[in-house]
Amino acid sequence: MKKTLLYIIFIVCIQTINAQIQSSCEVPQVLQTFYEKDVKHLALKRITEQQSPFKDSIVIPQSYQDTIWEGLSAIFNLTTVPDRDLVFDNYCIHQYVSKIYHTIYVKVDTSYSWTHQWKNLNITTGISALDSLLANYGFTINSYWSSYNIAILYTAQNININPLCDSIEYFSGVIYSEPSGIYGDGDEIIYTKAGTEKFYDFVIGFGDCPAGCTSTRTFKFKVSDDCSVDYLGIFDNISYGDIFPMPTNCNITTNIENNSNVRNFNIYPNPSKDFINIESNYSSYTNYSITNLYGQILKTGDLKKELKILVKDFTSGIYLIQFYNQSNNEFVNLKFIKN
Repeated sequence: MKKTLLYIIFIVCIQTINAQIQSSCEVPQVLQTFYEKDVKHLALKRITEQQSPFKDSIVIPQSYQDTIWEGLSAIFNLTTVPDRDLVFDNYCIHQYVSKIYHTIYVKVDTSYSWTHQWKNLNITTGISALDSLLANYGFTINSYWSSYNIAILYTAQNININPLCDSIEYFSGVIYSEPSGIYGDGDEIIYTKAGTEKFYDFVIGFGDCPAGCTSTRTFKFKVSDDCSVDYLGIFDNISYGDIFPMPTNCNITTNIENNSNVRNFNIYPNPSKDFINIESNYSSYTNYSITNLYGQILKTGDLKKELKILVKDFTSGIYLIQFYNQSNNEFVNLKFIKN
């Protein structure tokens, strides 16, 4: 009798995991907001693996992105698979080590007079072609290392920065130009395609990740051409002694940016370097929290005491600030860029 019961339970689990669920490939705005960098990373990775001619394009072709967006949206739009919430809202899985870089280190020869502009933190060099190139992709100067004659340039745009570095090296006075990104190990999104079927693995990495994660938990999905989704289940590879991480609970599904109250808030300057000012018509929103795109809370505070918020110590990137109304449990979300 026990063997029969165990067999029935096993069959039910397999059927539940492999059930094909109809979904929608329409891309929600909140998904675009939080996963643009991930999608462009996956598109660029696929372009590189296929040795596509687009590997030398600074702008990542939309056609490569659209295919990935369709499948990702189908998974995000599922409402009947609880583990979908673990991926997007609780563990907030993003690509940790990305092919999308935002910072460039440029070593210059200071015998060229235009380099003195960068030394003075002025992005405009007077060389029209170089100025136009950097302006097109929104670059600013974060800092200049006088000891090494290295300018650190930053853009918030999600682009293929390697060919742009190559373009910068063509200019006289540039010794080398190279991207700077995140190193180590962490969460990962893996995308593959077989025929019309798309496969997405969302990987939580943990256990000494700076040296290389020793444990993983993977959520696997398959998306068909008609936007139906097969949830293939959870696959663990956990080393003894590694402790599974606590969720970060970014809850992006509820982060609707077109909230009607958004227009009553203003953040400036945006982009910002040292601080942001908050203006609001609502005194009922008394608290704020700032998170990065991985859902990690970096700062909280009281708006009654603090309308000028210091962000100088934040790394360059995009951040979400949430204003909270305790009386009716409402919140408003806005984005700002830290240069």
